[in-house]
Amino acid sequence: MAGINSFAAKMAAQGGMAMSNNFLVQFEDLPSDVVPDREIIEYFCDEAQLPNTNTATGTQTGLYTGLGQVDYPHTLVYTEVQLSFLLDANLEALKFLNNWHSYIFSGGTYGDDNMPLDDGVGTQLKLENRVTRLRYKNEYTGTIKITKAEMGGNDPQERKSIEYVLEKAYPYQIDAVPLQFGTAQLLRVTGQFKYQRHYIIHKDIKNSALYRKLKSN
Repeated sequence: MAGINSFAAKMAAQGGMAMSNNFLVQFEDLPSDVVPDREIIEYFCDEAQLPNTNTATGTQTGLYTGLGQVDYPHTLVYTEVQLSFLLDANLEALKFLNNWHSYIFSGGTYGDDNMPLDDGVGTQLKLENRVTRLRYKNEYTGTIKITKAEMGGNDPQERKSIEYVLEKAYPYQIDAVPLQFGTAQLLRVTGQFKYQRHYIIHKDIKNSALYRKLKSN
């Protein structure tokens, strides 16, 4: 039976235990009108999930006499993901989600050209009888990358172990942001994202500069 020293040595060789509070979320290939401040998104995304893997199955009956029903897989299933962001005083993450979601519908909240802006003089409101048209999927979708990382000697995300790439992603829901009088609390916004499918890139923390330095010593 392996002892505690053997277990500790094994964990050290694997880079230690994984911690839930170190990850990186990146958005790429977005419409030019909704490109976010990348540093704001990376710094303020405080909650994410590594997408799950699921399978739709069918049932076959009568494969062998007396066996009954046997399930078999036939389709990959990709479920939505949820990303939460802390908000700065200018609500940059909320504006990013609003712009992206509204861009899907030309003439909706976003509008044909730009979101109404308050320039200090006054805001020109939209016409009530405006029409709303859905854009083509290739126009409004983007790529989301969620990377699990661990603290390194040179960078907080130096030791990357796995990366999920979500193709043709878009926000289909933005959760309500509650406001209330009372004790001041940090605001946060949560977006729900659908995507076409994802694939996984298996990385190895042993390729990091920190691991190679420790091994050489």
